[in-house]
Amino acid sequence: MKFFNKNNNPEHENRLRLQKLVDNAEKSDIPNGWKKETFAIGGLSEVGFSKNYPELLLVISSQGRGIIDCSKLELTDRNDNTDFDWFNSYELWSMGIGKLANEKISIGGLCGGGLPLLNQFGDGIQYMATEWPIIDLIFEPNFKSIYKEEDGKDCFRIFHDYEIRAYGFSYNGEYFITATSSEINVYRKEKTV
Repeated sequence: MKFFNKNNNPEHENRLRLQKLVDNAEKSDIPNGWKKETFAIGGLSEVGFSKNYPELLLVISSQGRGIIDCSKLELTDRNDNTDFDWFNSYELWSMGIGKLANEKISIGGLCGGGLPLLNQFGDGIQYMATEWPIIDLIFEPNFKSIYKEEDGKDCFRIFHDYEIRAYGFSYNGEYFITATSSEINVYRKEKTV
């Protein structure tokens, strides 16, 4: 029967078209103009950027909380309190630690929520799953779009794996992250002269 022929299936044709767009992106886990550092964090569940100190990222795991200073690309604080009375999985917030101790931070991760997917410089992160269950994250610089064939060569496929826990930008747009249950990649925008 022609109806079940995948060559005549519009859904199949659309998936192939989208996969071709993903394949046009440069396969590089570090976009031009950014620096990356990877941190191993077992049991990572949620993350959230501070609005008061946009360079600080709160990381929540099964072992407690930590803070990564994205401007220095280093872990600066750690708290192993695991009673989780500082965490609200329904309203998607966590109290910070250290310099962020008095800040209620919006989080994204295992319980839902999310981080900004665009910044004020016109950079964006696009989630695509044309080869499900593999997930691709596409970094779209300077108002480019992976959906425009002519823009694809300017985009970067920064993530290609089975599991993503959280991803997105800081509130000042100078940093972004991708996180799985076992590691977090922190990106810092390089200063231009």
